[in-house]
Formats: sequence, C-alpha cells, structure tokens
Amino acid sequence: MYTNYEIEKVTPSDPYFPHFHGAFEIPVQVGTRTRRMLAYAPERCRESTAGVIVIGPNGKNADELFLESEWRRIADQEETKEKLIVFFLEPENGKWNTDEAYGTEGGDVAYINAAAMKACERYYYCVHESKVYVAGLGEGGVLANMAVAANPAFYAGIATVGGSAVSESYLNSAKQDFCTMLDGYEDPTHRKNIRKGDIPVPAWMIDDPETDLAGKNTMLSYWMEACGTTDQAHQIDPDCVEYRRTNETEYPLNQDKAAYRVCSSIIPGASADLANTLTRRIWKDFLFRQRRWMSCPGGDLRVTADPVRDLHADYYYQEIDGWMREWYVYVPECVKAEAAADPAKKFPLVLAMHGYTCSGEIYIGNSGWTRVADKYGLIVVFPTALLAHVNMPEQGLMPEYALFPAWNIFQEDDRPDELSFYRQMLNRTIETYPADADHVFATGHSWGSMMTQMLGLGMADRLAAIAPCSGVFFGGASEIMTKLPDLNKFNDMQLPVWMHWGTEEEWLIPKDPQHDNETGFTIDMWMKRNGKEDMIPESWLDYPIEQNGRFLDRKVEKEGTAPVWFTQVDYMPHATMPEMSFRIWEQFFSRFLK
Repeated sequence: MYTNYEIEKVTPSDPYFPHFHGAFEIPVQVGTRTRRMLAYAPERCRESTAGVIVIGPNGKNADELFLESEWRRIADQEETKEKLIVFFLEPENGKWNTDEAYGTEGGDVAYINAAAMKACERYYYCVHESKVYVAGLGEGGVLANMAVAANPAFYAGIATVGGSAVSESYLNSAKQDFCTMLDGYEDPTHRKNIRKGDIPVPAWMIDDPETDLAGKNTMLSYWMEACGTTDQAHQIDPDCVEYRRTNETEYPLNQDKAAYRVCSSIIPGASADLANTLTRRIWKDFLFRQRRWMSCPGGDLRVTADPVRDLHADYYYQEIDGWMREWYVYVPECVKAEAAADPAKKFPLVLAMHGYTCSGEIYIGNSGWTRVADKYGLIVVFPTALLAHVNMPEQGLMPEYALFPAWNIFQEDDRPDELSFYRQMLNRTIETYPADADHVFATGHSWGSMMTQMLGLGMADRLAAIAPCSGVFFGGASEIMTKLPDLNKFNDMQLPVWMHWGTEEEWLIPKDPQHDNETGFTIDMWMKRNGKEDMIPESWLDYPIEQNGRFLDRKVEKEGTAPVWFTQVDYMPHATMPEMSFRIWEQFFSRFLK
C-alpha cells in the first residue's frame, strides 16, 4: 500500500518537490512465487537518489526491520540533498537458507537480486543505478554476500555484520562463473570474458566473535581479491582496518583506486539490537563513500563527492520566467587564483546537461567535467531540468512513470522555455564569474544530449561548439525538434559538432549510422548545416575510422566549414564517463579557443 502519495503536479514556486514519500509494500516475483519487500522513502527525497537493501537476521520480517532498525531514522536525518530510500527484505518462513547452492532458481539469492531490480523501478521514485547498496545482519548478512557475489556489477558496496560465513564452494562457483550483467548491458556470449570474481565490490566485513560462525577469512579474502587490494592492513579506526588497492585500474580516468577498498572489523556484541549502534557508520563512513557509475564493462567505482561540501561548487536556486530553477557553477581553485591575480582574464565556460531522471548533482558525479576543469582551467555550469512526464515507451520511458527531470526539448506550452532559461542563466553566470562569453561550449548525455542539440540549433549565436553524448535525435525527436520555429533561427550559422554513442545502447540509439535511421539522420543534418552536404557518403559504414582504444572516431573536415565528428565507444552502455569528457575538451573544444 503506497502512503503519502499526492496527485502529481509541478508548481513553479517549488518545481523540484517530490510527490511521493512514506512506507509502502512492493511485491517481488521470484519464479512462480510472490515475496514481499517493504520500502521507505523520506520526505523530500529527490530524484536519482541512493537505495539501500537491508537484509536482517532469521526471525525478523520486513516490518520489524522497518520499526526496530536505525535505517528509517538515518533516511530521515540524511543531511545531503539527495537523501536515500531504504528497502527491507525478509526471509521466507522466518529463516534464510544459508546453505543454498550457487545458481539455485527461485531461492533466497534470486529473491534478493530480484528485489534490488524491483527497487530500481521508476513508477513512484528513482534510485540511481550508481547508488545501490546492500547491508546485511547475521544470516541475512550471509545471504547478502551470496547475492552480491552472484550479481556483483549491480551494487556499489556491501556491508555485513556477522555475515561472513559463506561457504567456500559457493564462492568458488561464483568466482568462476561468467558475469553476463555488466552494469548497463548484458554479455550472454561472454565477449568480454569477465568472470564474477573479476568485478570489484567495496565491502566492509564486521564480525562479532560472540555470535559469528566460522568463515570470516574466506569472505574477506574474496572481496580483497575482487577489489585487487594489497594484504597490508591500514588502521582507520580503533575497531576497523582497511585494505587498499595500489595497482592502477584498467580505466584510470574513469575509476578511483580509493574506491576499491575492503574493510574488516571484529567487534564483540556488534550484532546486538540489529547492529543499530553501527548503522550510521555503515552508511556514512562506508557505503555512501563510493558509487558504481556505468560506462566501462562492469561499471566504474569512484569516490562520492558532494558538489557543495566536497567540491565547493556554488549552488543556485533562482526564479527565471516565473519558475524556480536550479544549477551549480564549478570554478576550480586554479581559475580563482588566476582571476584574483588578473581580474581582466576570462576563462572558457562549459554548459553540461544531465539525462532523464537525473540532476545537475548527478552529472557532476558521472561526467567528470569538474576534473577536466581542474586540469585545464575552465568554468562548468550544471543545471537541473524540471519535473515532467515522458512518453516514449518504445525507448523504455513510460508515461506511467513518476515525474522526473526532463528538459523541455519539444517546447511544450505548459512548461518553461528552455532557450530563455539558458540565455538568462548564461548571462547571470557571465556577469558573476570571469567567464569568456566568446568561448561557451555545450555538452550533455542522453536527454541532455538532445538539450545540447537544442542549444546548438536555437542558441548557436552563443556557442563555440557542442558535443552531445549518446548524442543523436532518438525516440522520434528529430521529427518534432527540427520543425520548431525557435530552432530554425540560425540555420545559416555553422557550429562544430562531435557526437558520441556506445555500441551497447541499440535499444535507444542505432549503433551504425544509416541514412534512414536516427543516427544517420542526425549526422546528415549537422553535415548539411555545416556546409558538407557534398561530403555525405553513400554509406557511412564505408567512411574511414580512426580507432583509439575503445573509441571509433570518424572526423569529417572541410576547409572553411565547421567540423562534424562522430564516435562509437566500444563496450559502452547508455552512459557517459570522464574519459569522454577529457577527450571532448582536449581534442575538440580546445581547438576553438582562438
């Protein structure tokens, strides 16, 4: 039963207000049986928040965990803007099957992983895929470790109290099994040859010598090997040691070694009272501190950074055209120092747009543009779209979903004018910061890629170049957007464009550009706008490719015209990543600074 669910409407004076909170029950289908899960969303829990799967010991049902554990209060008291949603699971007939064989169909492991998938549905709220965590206690902790080992690329971290007694045979089976779910796409034919034991999961194993069964060293060693940590223990608290990774990761621009960590504690009495004395530490000191972002096979672990508290970005919540709007402005310390030394100096500015259901805060975390700014000295603006329904069921965007942030790319009359918002936000930023009005760039992912192209069409007079990621007109958007009057004011103005998309997102974007699909249409449109109609080949598949690691680049250049580049990223799902942002700046945007 859903509680505290209001009729959805977007109020201009409070347009980010979440329309749903409270405790509610969710049915979980496991084979032929239906099991239950209880969830709790605190008041004003924003979109794309964190989700924690809580698995209690034998004898505790979901309702008792909800009432007796500290997790509900932690959700209520979370001080960051995003908060978290907690999901409480329960054993069938009061007892978890800790002896379950690996791969058992319809068993407890299947129930936990099905519940985690169910928790990420978007009918009433949105848990972001980078922030799904598991906390387990006692026998529920054992099953938590078993479930995460069986589906490791789905979770950003696990912490268990008294849950280390997983059988060695189970772990050996999980370790050697192929990992077909690689965080954002499936690999049923094992093209990447990745085993489940190869997927790192940050883990904190808390053992209680008064109650625990044997098995601590086996479980701890399993997560240490998966994360590639050393055997050296670093004391980080009187009752906790941390094992760290020192070797570089496979994709160092996208992955933080500091997030590949495994902690171990032996705390007498830790299991008592549902481990309530440890719960806040488990959340704030461990689980919250890392996220698993999509992009590389199996995901990218990175350290969590709050935009304001950790990165010191400026947060704005101001009225524009009668609507309250939200955006962040990131100014690196190097820019602040140079501007203080030379007040007349101006710096490039990048507008960075998030995708559907997300926010400026999310895009700060997954795009890596703050890191680009730190290295090259530029200012980055991360705005947040207003809430809206999106009706694109063929693309998996269902009209019955809750209201989530989505840019008004179709210029619907009952929603704010995005071009007006961006012009005014840009003007305010240039007035406030040492931003160079002649060197403004735009980039964004998914729905943000279409917002990027909307700016490229309707605000070409203010931009130096654009780079849409997952960056084609999808879902029939081309038929609407290219006919809007406001997007045809600058048809004679050329604009450099570099598009990206992954090879693993064909459910949304055709991988190979053809003149009769949306990918080819987008490329052809920018070719024509940039004076290259005579260079459109009979087939884009015959156009030369420059292969640079995972990046398959096609670059169309013609003297006296703006370039059109487009890139396929091998083994990338519907995602973005810092490596892409660095390439966009280093190889493309920086070319247009003079």
